[in-house]
Amino acid sequence: MPGILGEVRALVTPAMDEALSRLSPEIRKVIDYHMGWRDADGRPVQRRGSKSVRPALAFLSARAGGGEFQGAVSGALAVEFLNNWAFLIDDVMDRDRFRRQRETAWVVFGEGQAICAGTALLTLAQQVLLESDSPTRLKALSLTMDTSARMLAGQTLDMTFERRFDYTVEESMTMTRSKTASLMRCATSIGAVLVGAEDKTVDALAEFGQCLGVAFQARDDMLGIWGTPDQTGGRPRGFDVKARKGTLPIALALNDEAHGSALREIFALPGELSQAHVERATELIVATGGREWTEDLARRMVAQATAAVEGLALPDDIRAHFGQLAAMGLPDDVAR
Repeated sequence: MPGILGEVRALVTPAMDEALSRLSPEIRKVIDYHMGWRDADGRPVQRRGSKSVRPALAFLSARAGGGEFQGAVSGALAVEFLNNWAFLIDDVMDRDRFRRQRETAWVVFGEGQAICAGTALLTLAQQVLLESDSPTRLKALSLTMDTSARMLAGQTLDMTFERRFDYTVEESMTMTRSKTASLMRCATSIGAVLVGAEDKTVDALAEFGQCLGVAFQARDDMLGIWGTPDQTGGRPRGFDVKARKGTLPIALALNDEAHGSALREIFALPGELSQAHVERATELIVATGGREWTEDLARRMVAQATAAVEGLALPDDIRAHFGQLAAMGLPDDVAR
């Protein structure tokens, strides 16, 4: 896996720099900081941005569709821009103060600057595809536009959970499928679209990404409650509980007959939850089986993702890479 991620970065980083060079210096400064390339004063730092998982999936899907990595560069850029658009906007809406173990862009530059930077990335995601020389670039563009619409729908649903605690597990799953899994679905199919793969191949890769996206979110939901600061970019243990987020283990606990009412009472308390309330709420989530259910969901989704591409005629190295990326959705590293 380190080999392919290095190859991904070698192709994506210069192309990303070229695309971002079109932006105004003010917007570029915010994006460079958010990506982990520069500090708040614009001084270069050792690049420590994303793990490049989604661009890697775009490249793998191109190979799975019978093409080469180079044919998926515009798609890899598009999904990386969509991913960081979502991060920038979500951080503002969720009032998240830390990402990648330093303050988020809105904290440093203000909400307006962060929103403008995110919108610029959304625009670039579409622009790089329009400028692609692929005959199927409009199909890829349609995919990204559908994906951004799904992500917005998921974010909107997520925001409604902040005002009520009667949402169901299925509503939380709908939010997960829309907000997170749709982008993974785009990443695992856009490369194949750009190289002109058959529909059955594109569909299988899309299913892989949809399932893997749910697994990744289930794992993140566990980290949001039981993860350590070094795993969560500086967020304290129990962050999602304190923020009363509508994540999968919390949704399951809120709907539990034995403990749901007690958890709703804690969440309904005015103001910020105390550490004692966070710990008690976490105990209630554990008592309902929320942790075990979410962990099992992640494992089942990884298995379904793997099964989705079993019938494809893939080169051995590409199949192995898909398997390694799928394994990243397993919650084995979440502390007990």
